[in-house]
Amino acid sequence: TYVGELIPQVKQLFGNVILAMLILLILIAMLLALWIYRTILRPIGELKKATNEIKEGNLDYELDIGERDEIGRLCMDFEEMRQRLKDNAEEKLRYEQENKELIRNISHDLKTPITAIKGYVEGIMDGVASSPEKADKYIRTIYNKANDMDKLIDELTFYSKIDTNKIPYVFT
Repeated sequence: TYVGELIPQVKQLFGNVILAMLILLILIAMLLALWIYRTILRPIGELKKATNEIKEGNLDYELDIGERDEIGRLCMDFEEMRQRLKDNAEEKLRYEQENKELIRNISHDLKTPITAIKGYVEGIMDGVASSPEKADKYIRTIYNKANDMDKLIDELTFYSKIDTNKIPYVFT
């Protein structure tokens, strides 16, 4: 056989092989890029979106990544952290609401003895307590109401100290 006739065919064969290898490499690169996107970049994008939602104060945004690889575990840990933050925020709101209710109740409880004291003092000033026995009774009532107020104020001070952590808790 004459070799000169085969050289163009061999050149064409090498060109076709190189072209097939390039197409195969491009296809493999695209598949690798798709795999990296699906396993790494998409979960990281979801994680970034979740962090932005939490940064904006939306603790209800749930992160749902089903993978069990390292990034999936990272997303599960992030989801657990979000849930704890949400629970702590809800507990803080409940605590603040209970605090407001406590202060409202104590304020109401303080008004009652003050109103009674004012009434008895006005009775003394208007001369309703004309006899020394009646005046003594009014003064004792004023004294008892003042003691009740003192106890309520002590309670309020105690709750305030607990709230500001000036009184340590003693667990037994």
